[in-house]
Amino acid sequence: MRRKSALPIFFIAFSFPLIAMGCGPDDIAQDDTPIDDSGEVGTLSAIADGESRLRDGFQSKDGWDLSFNHAYVTFNNIEAHQTDPPFDANSDDDLEATTSAMLLESPETVDLVGEDDTPTVVSGEASAGMYNALYWELVTAESGDAEGSTLYLEGTAEKDGRTVDFVISLDKPVAHTCGEYVGDERKGMLEAGGEAELDTTFHFDHFFGRDDRGMDESPNSEAFGFEPFLEYADGDSINVTSEQLREDLDDDLHDTLVYSVTELGHVGEGHCRITEL
Repeated sequence: MRRKSALPIFFIAFSFPLIAMGCGPDDIAQDDTPIDDSGEVGTLSAIADGESRLRDGFQSKDGWDLSFNHAYVTFNNIEAHQTDPPFDANSDDDLEATTSAMLLESPETVDLVGEDDTPTVVSGEASAGMYNALYWELVTAESGDAEGSTLYLEGTAEKDGRTVDFVISLDKPVAHTCGEYVGDERKGMLEAGGEAELDTTFHFDHFFGRDDRGMDESPNSEAFGFEPFLEYADGDSINVTSEQLREDLDDDLHDTLVYSVTELGHVGEGHCRITEL
């Protein structure tokens, strides 16, 4: 690989917020969003979803069959909002909250491929109403297997009879400011005395790409893929960190890595406004 000069931070700093694009429907009906001012409360939970692609394994854009033993992400500062008007992450508008609930104020690491398909990151008491916006951060883990990384991936890649075990440890703290969950059902509708959940969703095809799309199609045209990590293989084992990638990747590939990492976080198919921390 062509080397580039070291940077003062892991990733190139952008002068503008990044917005996740090209992942599905832009929005769902949000008219007449109900806001409850009664003061009654319920239980609101934030969950993490790596989707079936991560749990079951999938083929990258460059033809590697990927399976994952662990996929650790570390959250902090999760805050749910009732907003009026609805927040649009693809716009430049500020989030205007009428009611907010701080759910998490200290780092919490979860495994996206652990025993629970959609692990609960945190649950807490919140005023009843429709929570149609969510703020959350990915931060550096301070302990455990994922210590020193915001994203820690451990698994196996197979292609053309070769099997490679990999550990990919990336340290890229970012904040997500998201609108309403976009999916088959509406989420965040909390009734007094009831329970509701908000979904943080990770689209790993935006990182590794996918075999059922053309190389010039989204997300493959922006995805990092798996092949570049083979430069760090010691036999059939890869163990690569942020520092190595920062030092070794050429500018174009490094930019692709930046974009791929910041593309991971969504709310269902809903986009998030991404800012570096």
